[in-house]
Amino acid sequence: MKEFLLQLTYGIKSIPKKCQEIYELLRENNSIQESKNFYQLKENYIIGSIDISRGGRVFLCAFKSRSQKDFFIDSKPKSIGQDDIVLARLLKIRGKTKAKIITMLYSQSSHILCYLEKIKGEIVGILIKDPYCKPIRLGISQKSLFALPKHCVVSIDAHTNQINEVLGVLEDPQIDEKISLFLYHHPCNFSSESLKFAESFGQEVDVGLYSHRRDLRHLAFCTIDPDDAKDHDDGIYFDVSKHELYVAIADVSEYVSPDCPLDLEAKKRGFSVYFPHISYPMLPKNLSENICSLHQDKDRLAFVWRLRLHRRNFDVIDAELFEAVVHNYQNISYTNVDKLLKNEEIAIDDRVKESILNFYPIAQKIHSKRLKKGYEFFNDEIKLELNSNGMLQKVNVYPQTFSHMIVEEAMLLANKQTAKFLREHLQNNGIYRVHEHPSKERIDELFFELNSLGYSIPPDFSSNLHQCLQAIQTQAKKKNAQKQIDKMIIKAQSQANYSPYNLGHFGLGFEEYTHFTSPIRRYSDLMLHRILKQILLNTPHSNKKLMHLLGCIQASCMLLNDQERQVFKIETDFKNRKYARWAFENIGFKLKASITDENYPPLASGLDTIIGARLIVEKLPLELHKFDEVCVQIVNADILSGKIFVRVIKG
Repeated sequence: MKEFLLQLTYGIKSIPKKCQEIYELLRENNSIQESKNFYQLKENYIIGSIDISRGGRVFLCAFKSRSQKDFFIDSKPKSIGQDDIVLARLLKIRGKTKAKIITMLYSQSSHILCYLEKIKGEIVGILIKDPYCKPIRLGISQKSLFALPKHCVVSIDAHTNQINEVLGVLEDPQIDEKISLFLYHHPCNFSSESLKFAESFGQEVDVGLYSHRRDLRHLAFCTIDPDDAKDHDDGIYFDVSKHELYVAIADVSEYVSPDCPLDLEAKKRGFSVYFPHISYPMLPKNLSENICSLHQDKDRLAFVWRLRLHRRNFDVIDAELFEAVVHNYQNISYTNVDKLLKNEEIAIDDRVKESILNFYPIAQKIHSKRLKKGYEFFNDEIKLELNSNGMLQKVNVYPQTFSHMIVEEAMLLANKQTAKFLREHLQNNGIYRVHEHPSKERIDELFFELNSLGYSIPPDFSSNLHQCLQAIQTQAKKKNAQKQIDKMIIKAQSQANYSPYNLGHFGLGFEEYTHFTSPIRRYSDLMLHRILKQILLNTPHSNKKLMHLLGCIQASCMLLNDQERQVFKIETDFKNRKYARWAFENIGFKLKASITDENYPPLASGLDTIIGARLIVEKLPLELHKFDEVCVQIVNADILSGKIFVRVIKG
């Protein structure tokens, strides 16, 4: 439904039968502009979702808005709640554009998550997303409610207040993933139809069915991933004699055709969700962790780039994209690749070893060349380690190493070449990963703050922003503040997103860029593969299919951007809950922290034990400033909101 409403904001050629009812509602409100075989929302109307802040302020987040700003809603109808999708009319009031809600179009969720609490002798429901809201009287007898455990977490019907499902109890750490997924409307389970569809492909690839594909099983492909990886999207092989890099990507589009049961489930999710102990994949496990995944010693279907590199400047001088059958000679971890690069002994196939060692110096040179236009930011990965009960046991920090660089540069080459291929065949159309140049206002604010922190700003920064930012990073490195300054620089930039138009990629320094390499976990890549295959076929029938795929690309990009933000919120919400649970069990614990924000409420970030935890500082001493390292003591923690409260003490 959301995808249809997004399409309608840009214009659509036909109305699907399943959307006819909501379309009639829009027509009744005189919000549709109709012409022959084309339907579009009128300019003075917007469709968007409701966002209610913890303080009760109501905002309308428009699907399509020239200003790209949220609209504050003065008066909200009582029947409308968080994440509901509404139709609103734009009005000019005293020279300002305001939005007035006309009607609700679609309720994002008809269920509410709350926990049971006894107040004045009565069991009521307390909203988990906003516990300060008025308690909910449930549509079930008090006798039945008293039979449930204390602080029982339940899903209730938003209209009848009847309990739909009992999820567990608030004190149980195992419930955190259910809460995080529920709050942001991410499905936990697949439909029985999609699971049957996934199982229908069997457990192994029958190579005999794919004689039309190029057979690359003689090439020693390998996958390089984290130790605990279950889905392997990408494999690489470097032919040193021809100076050719092969990048093989799991060919998910062979199994997931548009609008099949698997596609509907994948489109609904947009992305896989990764928690420290478990993943919620975009596709059922027989695809995501088996038949699509490039497992060791298995034949798999792949979409492959063959990239011939210039022997001196390492530019791509010849490229070919094709469907293939590949064989993964070895799944190898980042840790073991790093050992290999240090000449340490590891168990590795000789052909894989040769491929990695031959590509390594080339990857280094490509990396150095890329940084002449692009940027490199401090990027340690923080991973939470949980015990069997779901409690935080340890926080591990994984720095980016040379093994990561090998994979990253190979994937960047493939993604960049794909974007070039799109531009050459579709001009300014397709699906791109874009990162626009930061605005002058944001850069001015950044440099003002950096200057106040003692960093010298080159006077001609506007003429060469890249050189200026790299000079600041050099200063930060000398002050041992690279991590903090990089975060400030990143915050000043716009967010990378998906776009049907090529707008370049500021952070990478690329004129064009897209996401080609992860179709198991990103729907954007799966969509792109379908587009690429129709371009390669280049027949009247395939061209018709291509036009159909591109027809809704604007709405698809907007939906993907929204889903990407939601997945980030889910994973962040889960981490915050785990940190808060640990803090709640360790009130009075002392740790080191770095001040990250002096404004109210003052914030700090944990530097030891609960590394990376967001800490709210009570009564920050005036003499302390941003990036100062302090000793703090945990004074309180709220499991519901994931907030940790600390006070500064003498170390």
